[in-house]
Amino acid sequence: MSDADTLPRLRALLRYLRSSPRRLRFPSEDERIFQADYSQRYQLHIQVAGLLGLIALLLPIPGNYWLTPQLYLPTLRISVGSAVLLMLSLAYSTSEHARPRQQMLILINTVVAYATALLLAELQIAPLNDYYAIGSVLVIMGGFVVSRLLFSWGLLTAVALCAVLAMHLARIHADIETITIQSFVLCLALSFALPGTFLIERSLRMNHLQSRLLDLEQSDLRQAHLHLEILTATDGLTHIANRRCFDNALLQEWSRQTRSETPLSLLMLDVDHFKSYNDRLGHQMGDECLRQIAQKLASYAQRPGDLAARYGGEEFALILPDTAPEAALNIGENLRRGIQELAIPHPDQAYVSVSIGVATMIPMPGITSEQLVLRADEALYLAKSQGRDRVASYRFNEPAGGAPRPDHSPESR
Repeated sequence: MSDADTLPRLRALLRYLRSSPRRLRFPSEDERIFQADYSQRYQLHIQVAGLLGLIALLLPIPGNYWLTPQLYLPTLRISVGSAVLLMLSLAYSTSEHARPRQQMLILINTVVAYATALLLAELQIAPLNDYYAIGSVLVIMGGFVVSRLLFSWGLLTAVALCAVLAMHLARIHADIETITIQSFVLCLALSFALPGTFLIERSLRMNHLQSRLLDLEQSDLRQAHLHLEILTATDGLTHIANRRCFDNALLQEWSRQTRSETPLSLLMLDVDHFKSYNDRLGHQMGDECLRQIAQKLASYAQRPGDLAARYGGEEFALILPDTAPEAALNIGENLRRGIQELAIPHPDQAYVSVSIGVATMIPMPGITSEQLVLRADEALYLAKSQGRDRVASYRFNEPAGGAPRPDHSPESR
């Protein structure tokens, strides 16, 4: 499903959640995404809740030894046994395989911790037994709230805790007072834990939707910004780089070649007798002619850093980094022949032809890219003055430790 379809659907779902306080379920695909995001995002919460439960089990062991030494061994066995189960659960929860089973792990850990608190309360004497019974409230709050238990699993956990309490009370043949107190404590804890779990899950789901909406909206903004950059860097007629893009690219390549001290070549291309072509055949034919030439020019910009651009009017440019003078001259000649082979009819000659000026420099500090453009333009002027439909090059001598000096005169082919 595209972002264009997803955004309105997510907005509608968010509005529905806000207007329906009891809803906690997404459509199937959105529910799958939420569950995957939840499992990844709140895995640490589950581990922290398990670690707190482990500490709560081990912390009273020294106190039991000091306060009730006669009950130390049975309480120690129960505490250590439960601690081992929690440690195994914690170790398993760190694996990727545990993510789909996180809620089940929370349920098991909560039931184990609650049953442990009841067993310790049963063994201890007053008033320690009351402290352990009340401590079961902290177990429930930790299992439900700290671990970010989902509401549906919270209901299952509540049922499991009630079953554990019922079995415990039946096993010890509890009197009415014990039954009343223990049931009241559990119901009181659940009366806070379950609504808290519901509100937390609802908040998590709302935040999840808002986060997805924000990501999609930011993605749309990035796409719009990228599209705008492409539009501002592309010539509307020929669909190759425009003059602004050419200027920026030339500066970047000039800086890069200055650091690497490698040659940078520039081809300037002008369509011969284009004004006559445009006047006699019309602007529509002239535009089509420019588009075909631009496509041919773009076919020579294949490497990273190469750039074919419309320089202005019927003038084009080709940036060729890491290209020696001879190679640039050969590319210019192949390009000239390639445009001839397009066989675009011209009213004043057989076919449309081009004149090309080539210049190559090794950029150095203190020299600007404008000098390369100037020399390529001079070579282009030479090609046109010598009869058009040809390639001319402007070369430099590059003495060590000095600025580039031009040869005696440009060369042409």
